[in-house]
Amino acid sequence: MPSFNTITPEAHGFLQLPKMKWFPEAVNHSGLVKGGIYLLSGPPGVGKTTIALEMAIDLASYGTKVLYVALEQSPSDLKNIMEKRIFPHRRTMQKCKPKDTKEWKEGLKQMGKQIGEDTDSKVEEERILQNLLVDSTVSGMESLPDFLTRQVLSEHAQYNGVRLIIVDSLQGLGTAPTSSRPYAQLYNFNRWAKDSNITVILVGHITKGGAIAGPRSLEHNVDCVLYMRRAMRLRPLFVPKNRFGAERYEPMSLIMNRWGCLEKSPHMQAHASKVFSFLPGGAELVEVQALVKLPKFGTKAGIVAPYLPRQKLGQLIGIVSNMKDIDISDLTFEINCSLPGGSTYYLTLDLPLILSMLSSYFQKPVPSGSLFLGEVDLAQEIRTLPTTITGAELANAIKSSPSPIGKIFVAQRSKTALTQDLRTNGWNGEVHGVDNLETLIREIWPDTIES
Repeated sequence: MPSFNTITPEAHGFLQLPKMKWFPEAVNHSGLVKGGIYLLSGPPGVGKTTIALEMAIDLASYGTKVLYVALEQSPSDLKNIMEKRIFPHRRTMQKCKPKDTKEWKEGLKQMGKQIGEDTDSKVEEERILQNLLVDSTVSGMESLPDFLTRQVLSEHAQYNGVRLIIVDSLQGLGTAPTSSRPYAQLYNFNRWAKDSNITVILVGHITKGGAIAGPRSLEHNVDCVLYMRRAMRLRPLFVPKNRFGAERYEPMSLIMNRWGCLEKSPHMQAHASKVFSFLPGGAELVEVQALVKLPKFGTKAGIVAPYLPRQKLGQLIGIVSNMKDIDISDLTFEINCSLPGGSTYYLTLDLPLILSMLSSYFQKPVPSGSLFLGEVDLAQEIRTLPTTITGAELANAIKSSPSPIGKIFVAQRSKTALTQDLRTNGWNGEVHGVDNLETLIREIWPDTIES
């Protein structure tokens, strides 16, 4: 038995992913570890296959042989994702030089060493197609060890020399999570691949409750777990297990770009928003603040909103989440709305509450000097102001406010009457009418919703 002072620390080699610059930051190591076993899990449609293919393509473009074992999607489906999503995305990236000239020159130098001076995208894509191999003959997890021995590790095997194997997906052929034998064979496959210094990415499903599908031993038999969630266009990525670096329980925010590929979102930290409103009978404006953020790994989404009705807030979140391309249902909300004089919730706070939540989520402020009044119904329509809100009270509250208000947003049907009432009481700002929530969001933040 060797003593500790005779044991040599393990030095890891890495498979670099030059086009996926967010990956080292997410996993706290510089690339895919050679011989490392990765588990990539998440709900259907979150982008697991796309990320796995992006990794495969990045390595194949530099001459590394990659094998994609397709247990779920057909080779033609995978090729379609490559040609319709990933290749156009990479062409766009190739046209954009980094701002750092030194970094750009160093990048060209490294590419020249590995693949020659020709960086033409067509040549690169041909190289990718040569080095990225797809096999759809494996019948399931139980067949993986035999497949590895015969088709990869044997000297004259057709996939000899492969440095990365992607298995997509573990449950693709309907393997029951409670089945022990398939997973036992999977662990043999992992061990033999690691012994041969072959990196493995296992793509897996999750349960309805959000847990990683399969037995608990699955997580113990991998080196690194990549767990993805969905929050509208954002794809929060967590690393709850990592033998090669620090775990990540706070989300790394990725975003789906126009090609359907994932890249680092510019909105990494949650930011609070502030929106002004008014209650009938009040002498001052109401300030609504919201902080919307992605929950930590292992925690559920929730609402923290003292003195506000939880059921009403849940209804407002549901109204917004029913809009096309907007889903804020799987987030954590911290809302502060101090109602003066112990006032109870009033329906005209619907609109400012919704806009404060969206402002924090989009990380885009509402127009400066704006005030919002309106009840929002289940069809996302903004309802007419009640007669209990008078122009005299509102004008006095605006005049006494330390924050100047120059524009008020209300229902279109309330615009004319409120404008006249406010003019009579000495306020000459703009009253803007709008019919529904989607129209208002498009006016305030035109680049947040697809046409």
